[in-house]
Amino acid sequence: MKPESRNQYLSVRTGVGWRDLSDRGKLQVTGADRVRFLHSMISNDVEGLVDYQGRYGTFLTARGKMVADFYYYRLPQMVLMDVDLSLAERTRKALEAYVIMDEVEFSHSDRFSHFSLQGPRTGDLVRALLQAEIPARPLHVLEKHSDGAATLLVHKADIGVAGCEILAPRETASSLNRALSEWNGSFPVRRLDPEVWNLLRIEAAIPQFGVDMDGRNYPMEARLDAAISLTKGCYLGQEVVAKATYIGGVGRFLMGLVLDGEEPPEPGARVLSPEGKAIGLVTSSAVSPRLKGPIALGYVRRAFARPGQILGVEMGHESLVQVRVVDRFTKEDA
Repeated sequence: MKPESRNQYLSVRTGVGWRDLSDRGKLQVTGADRVRFLHSMISNDVEGLVDYQGRYGTFLTARGKMVADFYYYRLPQMVLMDVDLSLAERTRKALEAYVIMDEVEFSHSDRFSHFSLQGPRTGDLVRALLQAEIPARPLHVLEKHSDGAATLLVHKADIGVAGCEILAPRETASSLNRALSEWNGSFPVRRLDPEVWNLLRIEAAIPQFGVDMDGRNYPMEARLDAAISLTKGCYLGQEVVAKATYIGGVGRFLMGLVLDGEEPPEPGARVLSPEGKAIGLVTSSAVSPRLKGPIALGYVRRAFARPGQILGVEMGHESLVQVRVVDRFTKEDA
């Protein structure tokens, strides 16, 4: 790892690492029926949310396959959906196709600049820059008003032990970017390059749409348990999810893989059973400084998707490396 990349990586462990996410899509869902309609459409609970609370969810086809994954937040005048930009328009059109007599409207919003701050000193940085406290509970939102404009602070720690996402008015993006870039306090604050962010994402076992999952996957395969409510009742694709959960299950799961050796496998590398049969594929990989070696995410057939299971991964022509299956990557896996 290059020295600058290592400094960025360490900032998430000792200070704050940040990334500009302003290119993510934002869908504003308005209208009197917005909560009821979304509750009947997406895989997680919406009606149970109070204002300034959010959740992780997916929108599925009638056959239970994923259209998109996203975070959504119930605000007083709207539900705000935070989704990968490449999925935003597809998600809007797919949801709108089910609007019949409902009073609900979808619109793309470019009003927010969006920053993710991750690391143990995130609370200190937010207090210093915004004179505000991060909400105490995960995915809860604080709305802070300044000079007539509203900034949303979301308690969201995904790649760090603590974290916050800031959704601020677009006109403040340059000043916030400058304040983060020019920080000269008692702890490190560094902007994360996409490569470092991806490494941290893999270490946190966070699947990325288009890389580790796509429209061919059921959410249960990608182990998106946090995106699914098993008690809310009917929604699009719910019957498939219920059958997979309570009756038949799915044939494979996205698992963590800890590899022997020094090099990570290429995406698409085959995962092999102890008998040498192909039973899965690698989706993403990296060399982890924390685990002192290569790790990967990959799909493994159900019978082999057990923590501690020893398998193999093809590394090239007639080259095989031993791997150990894990649920999540922990220090004990080093």
